[in-house]
Amino acid sequence: MSTATSAVIDRVLDGRYRVESLLAKGGMAAVYSATDLRLDRRVALKVMHAHLAGDDEFVTRFRQEARTAARLSHPHVVSVFDQGEDDDLVFLAMELVEGRTLREVITEHGAHSVRDAVSYLDPVLQALAAAHEAGLAHRDVKPENVLIRSDGMVKVADFGLARAVTAATSSHSSELVWGTAAYLAPEQVERGRTDERSDIYSAGLLFYELLTGVKAFPGDSPVQVAYSHVHGEVPRAAETVATVPAEIEAFIQWACAKDPERRPTDAGAALKELRHSVRQLSDTELDALPGQPVDPDLTQGFDHTRPLRTTDTMAVARQTPQHYARTSGNKPRKTRQPAPAPRRPRRRMKAAGWLLGILLVLIGGTGAGAAWYFTEGPGIHSPVPVLVGLTEADARAALDAEELDPVVELEFSETVTPDTVMAASHDPGVSVRHGTDVTLTVSQGPERYAVPPVVGKTLEQATPMIEDANLTLAEPVLVHDEAIPEGQIISVEPAEGQSLKPDTEVTVTISQGRQPIEITNVVDQPQADAEQALTDAGFTVVVEEERVFSDSVADGAVVAQSPASGTGFRGDTVTLTVSKGPELFEVPGVIGKQWDEAEKLLTDAGFVVEREDLAGGYFSTVRFQSVDAGEMRPKGTEIVLTVL
Repeated sequence: MSTATSAVIDRVLDGRYRVESLLAKGGMAAVYSATDLRLDRRVALKVMHAHLAGDDEFVTRFRQEARTAARLSHPHVVSVFDQGEDDDLVFLAMELVEGRTLREVITEHGAHSVRDAVSYLDPVLQALAAAHEAGLAHRDVKPENVLIRSDGMVKVADFGLARAVTAATSSHSSELVWGTAAYLAPEQVERGRTDERSDIYSAGLLFYELLTGVKAFPGDSPVQVAYSHVHGEVPRAAETVATVPAEIEAFIQWACAKDPERRPTDAGAALKELRHSVRQLSDTELDALPGQPVDPDLTQGFDHTRPLRTTDTMAVARQTPQHYARTSGNKPRKTRQPAPAPRRPRRRMKAAGWLLGILLVLIGGTGAGAAWYFTEGPGIHSPVPVLVGLTEADARAALDAEELDPVVELEFSETVTPDTVMAASHDPGVSVRHGTDVTLTVSQGPERYAVPPVVGKTLEQATPMIEDANLTLAEPVLVHDEAIPEGQIISVEPAEGQSLKPDTEVTVTISQGRQPIEITNVVDQPQADAEQALTDAGFTVVVEEERVFSDSVADGAVVAQSPASGTGFRGDTVTLTVSKGPELFEVPGVIGKQWDEAEKLLTDAGFVVEREDLAGGYFSTVRFQSVDAGEMRPKGTEIVLTVL
């Protein structure tokens, strides 16, 4: 442990942060674990190196950028809590992420399946999208700055280096070109300028490395790697790992286009296209594992972690060939090979040099004159071959034979077969210098998008899926369904997986749940009629086994139902109670009895008694009764007694 580091351990910074141990050390700062004594929580402290802390301009910018990063709140961004100073130390207090870096993951596992690689890249792009929306460019996207928490949560760190896009770094020689050499965008190397698209380039290289297990631009020095970014092309991942699908290959080439204008505008656009590309793949394609072991020698090499200075960039122009670039980045290397001897650098020839060269050729010249003609003079030009109509592979081979560099742009076409060159930036026969970029417009075939799998999802879940597929959601159709819960999509038209032109309308049918049914009151109806009416309406009918007496409902008719009214759903149970008519009682015989006794007997039995006198009813003796003795009649029946 260095003296400077040991002097920080156990120190309490700003009266608040007790420094515990060194976690990492970089070119700009050292990172320590610490305890926030005020809030009693563990944090990470990034302490700026002393030689930078003494630069007032740098410290001022560090404070400004720290405040900007602290306003960036996102689940996949390492949070910045505080910024402060303590005597000679300038520091940031950040969220402490306990886990490992994506560099460690790549080193341990090598090449990943597409599904696993996307599981890391997707949250990285989410974090960058939040930064880009806030007007920030990260400027140092690399595996070392992607942290994997122990619970699997992905966090992007070092937004302290982020810079407002409108205040991009100048190319003055005293400025540091931030960013690891292996992940620098060409514009960072050439002009020291960055914006959102520079982050996309770096993220694309990170994706390439996850899929292949190797860096896109390996090299023995930062200068060599930086030169590859400017003059080389990002190799095709599928040439290293055959399991990389064409959709993913196209995404990497788009993200890593040398010209920033040809990349996604920001991380939000890149994230949308990545998810669209993934949805086009089968489970087999997503989970296919690379078939070749990864050469660990390609994941190591020089120290890629130190920042590249503009002075290093200037050295690129002095130390490396400037004619046709055949860098190690153009094609995947299976084993480490010694670097080829550099060709003589190309120079701008003064008029006198050209005249001398021509004169040497005209007079026969010397061997040296002829060599000049074919290595630095007009002889290093080649004609552009016929390219339109060739497959992409054949066009690349034709350009390679003429020592020209292909730059591929993919476009949809309703008429041209996929993988066929539709147009080229240069006409056939035009003479151009070796190493010239020739843009090939390659057909992707008709622009079609598959209807996403939305059945079973809610409208809220399905809407972004359909929009991400570049399709248009039509007005949903609402229907009742006895089996599918309310709010769930029952079907989609056109069907899932069907390929459609962009902006084609897609109609989803959404369940409103079970259809309510009005419960009909069937009291007083005969049992058979009542059961039929309720069954036809969709209800299940249950009849109580025991019938009940009813003075008002006829025998065999419904005397009660439950529920009696309201609404229910198909299959709900309605219970019926059936009447067995009124209860009957035996009529007592009262003929010959005195009126008072007869009236009491009949009244006590529940009957209603009426009196009719015969001959004045003088004797009060009952001579006749209107209902014969022994008959069964319901209570309340009127019985007339004739009294003598």
